[in-house]
Amino acid sequence: WGTLEKNILAKEIKNENEKFDLILTSETIYNVENQSKLVSIFQNFTKKGGEVLVAAKTFYFGVGGGVKQFEKLVKKSGLNVETAKKYEEGVKREILRITL
Repeated sequence: WGTLEKNILAKEIKNENEKFDLILTSETIYNVENQSKLVSIFQNFTKKGGEVLVAAKTFYFGVGGGVKQFEKLVKKSGLNVETAKKYEEGVKREILRITL
């Protein structure tokens, strides 16, 4: 995520009007070490009034990441986060709505 932000997004997106109204991600929070890089993209490239939707497993077995842990990081980063949808059958999954 750091490479995407530095080498592509930061070079292409120069002002508020060029930022994203909506960012969609799925299965992007399983690696705890990369989560802060992903949050940085949300902070720097989401328009004011825009939103980010993150679809993820409630818990990633064996790697330590999961929705609750990610929510704490997002809140600590100063962003707003809420659960938009929960899926309880089978592998538990959630969709988070993140706003500036």
